[in-house]
Amino acid sequence: MYSLRQTIPKQKLRSVRGKPASPKSGFNFGYVIIILAVIVFFIRAMGVINKYNERGGYAYVQMLNFTMPVVKAQVYDEGEYAENNLSVKNVALEALGLRGFSTYGIVGREISLFKDSTLGDSALGSAIKGLTPFSLKNESIAKMTSEEIAELNKVSAAYDPSLKKALDNSKPEVLIFHTHTTENYAEAGKDTTDSNFNVVGVGDVLSKELEEGYGISVIHDKTNHSVSYNDSYTRSNQTLTNYLNKYGDFKIIIDLHRDSVANKDAVTVNLNDQNLAKMMFVTGQNSTRYEANKALVDELYNTANTLFPGIIRNTYEYEIAATSINYSLSDNFVLIEVGANVNTAQEAKLTAKYIARVLAEHLNRN
Repeated sequence: MYSLRQTIPKQKLRSVRGKPASPKSGFNFGYVIIILAVIVFFIRAMGVINKYNERGGYAYVQMLNFTMPVVKAQVYDEGEYAENNLSVKNVALEALGLRGFSTYGIVGREISLFKDSTLGDSALGSAIKGLTPFSLKNESIAKMTSEEIAELNKVSAAYDPSLKKALDNSKPEVLIFHTHTTENYAEAGKDTTDSNFNVVGVGDVLSKELEEGYGISVIHDKTNHSVSYNDSYTRSNQTLTNYLNKYGDFKIIIDLHRDSVANKDAVTVNLNDQNLAKMMFVTGQNSTRYEANKALVDELYNTANTLFPGIIRNTYEYEIAATSINYSLSDNFVLIEVGANVNTAQEAKLTAKYIARVLAEHLNRN
């Protein structure tokens, strides 16, 4: 009597036992998951780039330079993206939900007390154990000296009393605002809301000189548009739009900034025995009012250069400028960079008095 094992071939026997007659590769769900994860990542990454809407798409440029280095060598100007910080690395981290990831960030999301604090991870433990009362140490903050204050209160060598007229506040002539409101000068060391050492303080001196020295009515808007740096131009554009809707056009609209450079000599000039921060105009060819904008900038440039040789650095012109959304709202808009991060706030404030004279030449002599 034959056994079942003897009468059934081995391959059929394996089939009878429920095993395949020959090995077959099964469907690997792991690959599907990986592919789906990659697709989701790229969708999220594109969403991050589009959300921030940075000029020129810095992350796109980095990817293009990596895959096509000849483009970088021939046409890429890194200076065009100096204000952008949304790099490929930052896009990837945010798409993965890891940008700004820290123990402090986790606590900040859960406990609002810590959300806007400037404490870092190293200080988190002590902060949670017990908050210490606020104390201000004189040696830890920058201060204006009495000599600097006295110098600012002096009549500037730039002042021309013949240009003064009676002040009329019924219709403001000049609007001053700051897209990058917290841009600092050397004393602060980093962006700051302290107007003694940021561009807002320069705007204060400029507006005071225009009103008290030349009878020119000014609105100086101090809204902090830099709460989110990448959205700052969108915010300032809304501020400007609101003022235009309320007052109509102004005779001069100034977005007051400071530049960022390493060489202080390039942004400093000595005039009338004072060190001043050089000024620079910035324009954008993509403004819908480019010709009118450029004509005004050229006039102010020539006036400043004629009256005070050396105070002007140059006019920096972008083909595609983020500020063009503001330039496009008025023929009378200008963006002025007063010095740079390496200048002292005092140097920039003294320059503001020279800028006031240039503006008075345009507004009160015509």
